[in-house]
Amino acid sequence: MSDKVNTSAGWTQSVQGAKVVSAEELRRQAALFRPNLRQEAFRDVAEQEVDNGNLLLAQWLLASKDEQFRAQHGKAVSRAEFDRWLNEPGFSDWFFEPMPQVAPLASQELHLADQLFLGGLMQGMQGGEDWAFKEYGRFRFGQTSTPAQVKTQQTSAEVDTFLAPEAEDAWVKKSNIEA
Repeated sequence: MSDKVNTSAGWTQSVQGAKVVSAEELRRQAALFRPNLRQEAFRDVAEQEVDNGNLLLAQWLLASKDEQFRAQHGKAVSRAEFDRWLNEPGFSDWFFEPMPQVAPLASQELHLADQLFLGGLMQGMQGGEDWAFKEYGRFRFGQTSTPAQVKTQQTSAEVDTFLAPEAEDAWVKKSNIEA
């Protein structure tokens, strides 16, 4: 079972260690979410950082080490604290509402990205692009080997007779015999 759940706005929240509740109850709790002063202050920091072009959580956490933030709120926000906030029903929806450009991707957006990826991959394969076939192997079969590594890995005994250095033109002789 996954420790993630999609919120009412499509963002993913961790539910690790949370009790199981109905989707209706989660929506009710999310609608009732009220941030504390520390969460509000950190969202203000995050918004300021996003406005300055700093789009990563790590940058927001670093900015919360500012002397003024610490003077008003005791200490900087840690990753662990932010992760705990994500467990609170409604936090993600509230936190990212003014900054949708940095919100976690909704499941619909992930599906669209998957479709674009597969479409581009298919175009590359149809165009005979080597990179596309390699990427498809990794995507579909988890293959991370190079063609040289694959050649030295498992092959059938019959194929080995054609690949062996001493085989030379064995495939020509074999095909002439069968013809």
